[in-house]
Amino acid sequence: MINIFSTLRFNIQAFGLVKGLQFPVFIYGKIKIREIGDIRIVCPIRRRLLVIGSNHSTVAAPYTVFHNTGIIEIHGRVFLNYGSVLSNSGLIVFHGNNLFGNQTDINIVNRIEFGRNTSIGFESHITDNDHHYVLDVMTHKVSRNNAPITIGSFNWIGSHCFIKKGTITPDNFIVASPCSMLSKDYSSLPPNTVMAGCPAHPVKQGIRRIYNFREEKRIKEYFIKHPEVEYFQYDEDANLDEICRL
Repeated sequence: MINIFSTLRFNIQAFGLVKGLQFPVFIYGKIKIREIGDIRIVCPIRRRLLVIGSNHSTVAAPYTVFHNTGIIEIHGRVFLNYGSVLSNSGLIVFHGNNLFGNQTDINIVNRIEFGRNTSIGFESHITDNDHHYVLDVMTHKVSRNNAPITIGSFNWIGSHCFIKKGTITPDNFIVASPCSMLSKDYSSLPPNTVMAGCPAHPVKQGIRRIYNFREEKRIKEYFIKHPEVEYFQYDEDANLDEICRL
C-alpha cells in the first residue's frame, strides 16, 4: 500500500510545496530515504511519474533504498519496484516508460541513460564503476575505474543480469536471463539481437519484444483457445512496428 508519510515528505522536499502537492512521486511499502538530491522533471508534471516500491509484496518485503546526491532527470514514467537500491552521485537519465524489477541494484557515480520503453528484470545489478582501483604492476599505471553507460530504447534485459561500466546497447535489444553480463559497446550489432551469457554474446537475431498490450492479450487468448498449436502466425504484410510498439 502507499506510504503516505514518505510520499508527502519526498515530494515536498524534492519539488517544493506547489509542485510537490501534484505528487509526481508515489512511494509504496518500506523505504529508506538517505538523500533525495536533485531531481529534475523534464516533461509535463503529473502524478506518479516516479513510482518507488511498486509491485510491493506484503510478505517479508525488503526495504527499498533511495540515495541520490547527484542529478536524476525524468522524461517520462519510471517504476522502481520494491527492494531495489538506487545509489547515485552522478547523472541518471530516465527517458520514460522504464521499469525496474524487484530488488534491482543501480549504483552510479558517472552517468547512465535508460532509453524509452526499456525494462530491467528483477535482482539485476547496474553499475558504472568498479568501486576500487587496481594497479598494473608491470606498467605502474592505474586505469579510470568508471565509465558512462547508455541503454537504448525498447531494451528488454532479463532478471539476474549484470550491466557494467562502459556498456552501450542499441535500440530493440534483448538480453536473456539469468546471469548474463554486459560490459562493452554493443551498438554495432544489428537491431533485434538477443544476447546471453557471461560475458554476453549474440545468440539470435531478428527477435523483437511485443510491447503492444492489445496484441499481447490477443495472442494470449488465441493460445488459450487453441492449446494444440505452437505458433501464432501474422500475415506477411503485417505492420511489425504497430504490432510490437506501444
